[in-house]
Amino acid sequence: MENTFEPEVAQNHQSELSLGALKPIIPSGDGRVDGATERLNELTNLPAIEHVAVYEDVHRRLHDALTDNSE
Repeated sequence: MENTFEPEVAQNHQSELSLGALKPIIPSGDGRVDGATERLNELTNLPAIEHVAVYEDVHRRLHDALTDNSE
């Protein structure tokens, strides 16, 4: 079977997966939500192994904001 793998295609695909290509996060107007989602910007500077902790923190903070009935 002939190998049809093209390095240029793989490189383009990898650049599409790059975190640097993410769109900016639009502020929601809620300080708690904006503070939580701001943490996602840290992902570009962290090794992948540390991403889970950031996602867990963001999820917890968003959950807390959504379930807070004090307002």
